[in-house]
Amino acid sequence: MTPHHRTPSVRFTGGVALFGLVLLVSSGCESPPKRLPQTPLSMAEAAAIANANIARIGGTLRAVGAVDGQVRSPGGRRRSYHVDGVLFYHRPSFVRFELKALGHRQFLFGANLEEYWVYSKEEGRFHCGRYDDVEDPEFTVDIRPDNLADALGLTPIPTPFYVGSQDDPSSVSADGPGREPTTCIQRVVDDYQQILFVVYDQQGHPTLEKEYWLDRCAPRLIRQVIFRDGDGVVTMTSKLDDYRPLPDGGPALPHLMTADWPQTAGRMRFQVRQWAIVPTVGPGGIQFAPPKPCRGPGLPDNFRR
Repeated sequence: MTPHHRTPSVRFTGGVALFGLVLLVSSGCESPPKRLPQTPLSMAEAAAIANANIARIGGTLRAVGAVDGQVRSPGGRRRSYHVDGVLFYHRPSFVRFELKALGHRQFLFGANLEEYWVYSKEEGRFHCGRYDDVEDPEFTVDIRPDNLADALGLTPIPTPFYVGSQDDPSSVSADGPGREPTTCIQRVVDDYQQILFVVYDQQGHPTLEKEYWLDRCAPRLIRQVIFRDGDGVVTMTSKLDDYRPLPDGGPALPHLMTADWPQTAGRMRFQVRQWAIVPTVGPGGIQFAPPKPCRGPGLPDNFRR
């Protein structure tokens, strides 16, 4: 066969390859469609959507997954880890978060309505406290049990929103008795509606205390929570991704939480394999009871909340 007869065959083969490449690109390798932010809502409407999702939590939640990162223990030491994590949560503020490696406890974080506690294997002891006590200056742990549920987007955004003024901060309070007066402000950016909580001290000086970043794309849930100290400096940032709904009309819950503590270079990544409702565990269960070293004198060994 002469070269003149081979040429069409080569051209035909090349044409098939090119067609196949175009088909592959058009069918399976194209970029996913870009998410389109929806029209901004009022601050109350945006918060109501996120809170309605949280209201579907019908009992005690349990999350099981892998946890890795680095953290500061109560004694101030740095420690890297790659462990298995089990989280229990019951509204409004019952939390137990246990981290184990090869079946051995490395960290334990817990809280109920009155108390919180932290255990570190490296320190070999519990740190216990009550919310009505003066803050312990030695309590320098990164993961605080009292804001863990908030960081996972499991607690409602405080409402209603009261708008006050710097001239009369005593006229407003979004958090009830015992809290400093608070003003809530909304800021809309490209992808988020940010609800900012500004707290006023007794002299009327404002400080940005906390931020909830709500996704402007469906289903409009919490994507980021930022905590700040009394000077407005970021102490913790929690990013929430991969929301999936529980069966039977349950809430949509994040399956990836990434937390950063910029002041201490701490970091935690919690990849949840499974969320579930555990009907056998209630707020009075052993999961939410303070451990024996934290019960104090006069309390029985089987003390429960």
